[in-house]
Amino acid sequence: MNIARYIMLMRCTRYPSKRIEVDPRAKGREIVNKLITTHLPGLPIIAGNRREVTGVVTEFNVLGALREGMDPDSFTAERIMTGHPVTAELDTPVEELIETMLENNFTMIPVTKNGQLAGIIDRCSIMELLISPALERYSRI
Repeated sequence: MNIARYIMLMRCTRYPSKRIEVDPRAKGREIVNKLITTHLPGLPIIAGNRREVTGVVTEFNVLGALREGMDPDSFTAERIMTGHPVTAELDTPVEELIETMLENNFTMIPVTKNGQLAGIIDRCSIMELLISPALERYSRI
């Protein structure tokens, strides 16, 4: 059974110390550095102690801001983020994750547990799970 929790487990073994969320007040340069160091196409925006996902900021959001001439030391995640993000639960089947990504042209989906951020699923993690022979053990869970 392939579900979100196992895809996240696989990702955590590759990048165990990376924090994957962004504060809404984070500046453009900080966002770009986090995208580069986590190797993710997007990051969830977390506001407050509840760890509730309030938005998503992607490489496309950053590129759009730069195209508009925004200064990366001035714009914030909150200003360029996509609000009201689609999220998945820990027990979401991989088929549903793929369908959601394809229907909406998403590069990543935040995963929640009881309304709080639990992790993230990106397209590469799904492809690795389903295709890479080295990861075959995860696809049989």
